[in-house]
Amino acid sequence: MSFNRGRSSSFLFSVTVHLVVMGILAILTRPLVLGETPAILETIMDNEERDREEFEKELDDSEKIAETMNFTAGSVQSTQVGGSNAPLAQQTKVELDQVVQEPDVEIKLADTSLPGLDQLGEDLGEAEVTGEVGALVAGYGAALDRLTQELLRLMRTEKVLAVWMFDESASMKDDQEDLKGRLHRVYEELKLVQEDAEKLNKRRRVSSKDSDILLTAVTSFGAGFHVHTPKPTADPRQIMQAIDRIPIDRTGKENMCTAIQAAMKKYGKMARGRKVAVIVVSDESGDDGDPFLPPAADQLENALTVLKTHRSPIYILGRESVFGNFYAYVRWKHPQTGYVHRLPIRRGPEAPSAEQLLYDGFRRRFDSHMSGFGPYEQVRLARDSGGIFFQLPHEEENLNDFKKKQFAALTMREYLPNLEARRAYIDRVSTSKFRVAIRESIALLNPFSPQNKGLEVPEIEHFAVNPVQSTSSVLKRLQQISRVLQLMALAHEKLETVRPLRDAEPSLRWRANYDLMAAQMMAYRVRLFEYGIALGQFGKNMPRLIPRKNPPHNRWEIRHGSDKLLMPDVQQEKALGVTADQLRSYHREALQQLASVKETHEGTPWAMRAEWEEGRRFGATFRSWYQAPPKPRPASKPTPKPIPPPKL
Repeated sequence: MSFNRGRSSSFLFSVTVHLVVMGILAILTRPLVLGETPAILETIMDNEERDREEFEKELDDSEKIAETMNFTAGSVQSTQVGGSNAPLAQQTKVELDQVVQEPDVEIKLADTSLPGLDQLGEDLGEAEVTGEVGALVAGYGAALDRLTQELLRLMRTEKVLAVWMFDESASMKDDQEDLKGRLHRVYEELKLVQEDAEKLNKRRRVSSKDSDILLTAVTSFGAGFHVHTPKPTADPRQIMQAIDRIPIDRTGKENMCTAIQAAMKKYGKMARGRKVAVIVVSDESGDDGDPFLPPAADQLENALTVLKTHRSPIYILGRESVFGNFYAYVRWKHPQTGYVHRLPIRRGPEAPSAEQLLYDGFRRRFDSHMSGFGPYEQVRLARDSGGIFFQLPHEEENLNDFKKKQFAALTMREYLPNLEARRAYIDRVSTSKFRVAIRESIALLNPFSPQNKGLEVPEIEHFAVNPVQSTSSVLKRLQQISRVLQLMALAHEKLETVRPLRDAEPSLRWRANYDLMAAQMMAYRVRLFEYGIALGQFGKNMPRLIPRKNPPHNRWEIRHGSDKLLMPDVQQEKALGVTADQLRSYHREALQQLASVKETHEGTPWAMRAEWEEGRRFGATFRSWYQAPPKPRPASKPTPKPIPPPKL
C-alpha cells in the first residue's frame, strides 16, 4: 500500500512539474507566436488574377421593407483623396513592377484589437465622417440603402431635417418616378427609428412636442429655387405628392450652388435643434459653378461655406463626369425636319478646370467619353461637407458618341483629380512651367472663347456643282484652315518647349494630360492638312468627278474619315506649308504617339481617348448627289411654327 502511495505521489509530482514547465515555456514563447495579435496575411498578385469584387461591391437593390435596422460607421477621411499635386506613391503601376514578376509573400502585422465596424457604429457619431468622393452604386435602390444608413447615423445624436433638392430638367422626370417608389420603402424603414427613439437618442428622451426624429422638405431647382412642402413633414404621402408637383424648367439652367444657398437660408434657422442634411438628385453638374467667374462670385465656394457653417452634409445622387470637358451632348431628332440636334448638358469636368483640349481638330468636342470620376463641383461639395457623392450608372444611350469603359481601380488611384478650391488650384498650377504650358495650349484652342470665333471648321460641308457658286466658298474655307493650322502650330510649339520637363513632373495625371494632348496636336494637324488638300483638289477637279446621271448631281461635299492620304501638289505645299514627305512623317509620328499613350496609360480614360482618335482616321473623301428642290406648300395650308429644340 505504501508502495502504491509512493508511486502516486511521484506521478502527481511529475505531472505538476511538467505543467509548470509547460506554463513557463508558453509564457516565454508568447512573442514567437505573436501574442494575442493574429497575423494578417497580405499578398501582391498579378492584376489579371484579381476579381473586380475586390474593389467593387454591389449594394442591395431590394424594394422589400426591412424589419430591423443596423448601424454602420460613416466614411473615414483620406488626406490623399482627390489630390494630384504630388504623387500618391511611387508612380509605377503595381502590375507592371518588376518586383512582382515572381510573387513573394510578405507577412505584415496589423493590430486587430482595434474596434471593428460593429463597435465603430456603436461608439462613433457623425463627427468621424469627412465625405466620400465616389460611392459607385448600381442604381437608386442601392444608393437609397446607403443613404438610409447615413440618416440613421445622424439621427443617433440629434433630430434630422432632410432637404431633398430635385433637378427640374425634363430628363429627370423618369428618375423622379423611379425614386418615388423606392422612397416609400426608405421612410417605412425609418419608422423603426421612431418606435425605438428612446434607444437611439441617448442624450435625451423624445418629448411629445415635435417628436418626429426625421422631418423632410421637398424642393427643386432650375434657373430658380422652389419649395413643394409648405412645412417640413414626416408624412410619406405628403412627400410623394410634393415630388409630383416638381415642374420642368424650360430655361435649361440648373443653378445648383445658388439653390443650395437658398435652401440653407430657408431651413438653416427653421431647423434649430435639428441636423440639416441636403440630398441633391441631378444628372448634371450645375451651371453656376462657373470656373471663369472671379473668386468673389464663385457660387461653389459660397455654397460650401454655408454648408460648413451649418455643419450640414450634402448627399448627391449624380452621374459620372465627361472626361476633360464641360459638356455632354444629347441627340434629339426634330419631329418636323428629321434633323438630329446635339443638345448640351453640363456634366464636368472632373477637375477644377479643363485639363484636356476642348477642341477635336475641327470644332468643339461633341463626344461623351466618361472620366471615371464625378463632376468636380458635386464631388467637392460632398467631400468637404462630410456627405457622399453617389455615382449612378448610365442609362443614357442618347448621349452623343457615348463611350464608357470599366477603368482599373488601382490604376485610376494614380490619376485622381485635384479637389482644391479653384483659386488654390490655379495658384499651384502657376508655379509649374510644365502645367502652365498645357493650360495655355488649351486656351489657344478653346472654341468657347469669343476671340476664337473662326476656330471651328465644318467636318462636312455641302457645295453647289456650279463652279461659279462654289469657288468662292472653297477659297474662303481654305483661308480659314490655313489660319487654324497656324494657331495649332503655335499651341503645339508650346507643348514641345516643355517636353524636357515631362519626366520630372511628379503627377502621373499631368503627364498623361501632356502625352495625350501632344499626340492629338500632331494628329489634328495631319487631319486639317488632309482636309485642306482634299478641298482644294476636289474643288478644282469637281466638274469631271461628277457622275453623268439622270437627274444630274447638283451637290457635292468632302467628308473627314478616310484611310487613304492625299499628297499636296506644289501650289498646296506653299499655301499650307507642308510637303508630301513632311505629311507622311507627321502621320507616322501621330500614330506612334497615340499608341504610346495607350500603352503608357493603359486602363485609363487617356488610353480610351487615344484609341478613339486612332479610329477617326486621317484622310477625306468626296461625294456627290442630286438634291431635289423643296415641294411648294399649298396656299391653303399655313406654314406651322417651327418647334425649337428643347433646352436640357
